[in-house]
Amino acid sequence: MPRRLPNLKQLRAFEATARHQSFKLAAEELAVTQAAISHQIKALEEYFGCRLFKRLNRRVVLTEAAANYAEELGQALGGIEAASNWFRSQEMRGAIRLSVTPFYANRMILPFLDEFRDRYPGLEVEFDYSYKIADFEAAGLDGAVRYGLHDPANPCMRLIHLDRVAPVASPTLVQDDWLPVHPETIARMPLAAVNDQERYWHQWFKAAGVAEQDDRDWSRHKQRALALDYALAGNAVVLADMPLIRRELEAGSLVCLSGVQITLDRGIHLAVTTASFTDARLVAFGDWLGAQVARFSDADQETSHAEP
Repeated sequence: MPRRLPNLKQLRAFEATARHQSFKLAAEELAVTQAAISHQIKALEEYFGCRLFKRLNRRVVLTEAAANYAEELGQALGGIEAASNWFRSQEMRGAIRLSVTPFYANRMILPFLDEFRDRYPGLEVEFDYSYKIADFEAAGLDGAVRYGLHDPANPCMRLIHLDRVAPVASPTLVQDDWLPVHPETIARMPLAAVNDQERYWHQWFKAAGVAEQDDRDWSRHKQRALALDYALAGNAVVLADMPLIRRELEAGSLVCLSGVQITLDRGIHLAVTTASFTDARLVAFGDWLGAQVARFSDADQETSHAEP
């Protein structure tokens, strides 16, 4: 006979709410809205034909019967999680070979690779460092970490993160008492941009409330790594992805001139040759890398300059 089970989404919503005694915290854990949690709980109550929670002013409390059910359910979901982790660990073996640019690898991957290896001790990641378009077959690659425009329709490209940029410069170009620098002042400073990507400066000035100007002092570069080096040498202000330059900001070799940040339509992708991501090892690496960047982004937002 088929199993008669409640809806899994409803059970997860109930179990998380029971643990936290809060719709808000359950929603944050499951990355959904509070309204969605409330809807799932209501549907589960209708399934059982009874109330599961007593709604108080600032929290919810389980009924006595529901408390026993929540305990049993928590143990069952814990067992499912453990079994799933064991099963995934059996796939996380061997080696995957990825193409990546040295510029990105040295800043976002290699300093933290031990964390990935600790999580998947049976899996080895090998890198082919290159700025060239990857020839997967010739280089024996499983995938490539590449920077470019985001195309949601491309099944071979998984977005890891979009660039979130702000204007930065060498401290030799500005005085400490200027910070944060007014956008109008930034508009009069020498600016660096990647070839054919000047539009991002136009987008930033629009976000900062600065009128367009045709006489800006531009320098153009083939790659964002070269534009960043130009700024590090004290020659110009550049729009830089904040998580990517966190070490330069911490060391003081670059300073952020404004709290105004914009998200670009380009960023880092994990690319494969097949029409979908069927290798669980690549999926795991992409998940880990995305979580790393999100962690740095959250830390940056907490310490970013306030806009004047």
